[in-house]
Amino acid sequence: MRRLLTVSFCLVMLFHLAKSQQLSAEEILNNSIAFHDPKGEWPSLKTELTFKETRPNGPDRKTIAMIDNSKSFFKLNRNDEEVYKVEVEDCVVEKGEGTSERGLMLRNYYTYLWGLPMKLKDPGTNLDETYTEEEVDGVACYVLRVPYEKDIWYFYMRKDNFAMIAYKFYKDEAAGKGEYIPTEGLFTVGSMKIPNNRTWYELPGNRVLGTDILTVAQ
Repeated sequence: MRRLLTVSFCLVMLFHLAKSQQLSAEEILNNSIAFHDPKGEWPSLKTELTFKETRPNGPDRKTIAMIDNSKSFFKLNRNDEEVYKVEVEDCVVEKGEGTSERGLMLRNYYTYLWGLPMKLKDPGTNLDETYTEEEVDGVACYVLRVPYEKDIWYFYMRKDNFAMIAYKFYKDEAAGKGEYIPTEGLFTVGSMKIPNNRTWYELPGNRVLGTDILTVAQ
């Protein structure tokens, strides 16, 4: 009887220890940000990023994004055919037939995707309190879920070092319609570690939509 009580006590203690060591979704995100931006440089980042963007049914595209987060400044030059300058929420079309709305959309696109996972701290980002665990190409990951107004995003962080190695979003989760984006390699910008390559796959079906490659940061 005494032995049975001892075993039961040990099991209870192990249960509480495991529970106390379990991370929250917020802690997982914080650890991922610490991996990618250990010195907290993103809010004041000033840099120029050059991308090679490949598409299956079209020519490669060269895009240069100039970012100064300390001044809410963003300038985009795509193939020297369309150029947009954004200061806070005011966008000027400097070249091409695009609109200011398109310029703002492109600003949001580049700063969000290349500012992950730090951008998950932005106001209006409602991180789910619960998370799941999955394997991505044999790598054990925590999976964080963030529902936005028009789509639902999932972010995959390695369990061993919290690096973000993939994400996906659904426009219609019930129908499985969305995109899956694994990352490859890391590019150093200051002390930040930004994913080097991102390949886009259509869901369902896994049709390749394109690859974005960060080639230069200065």
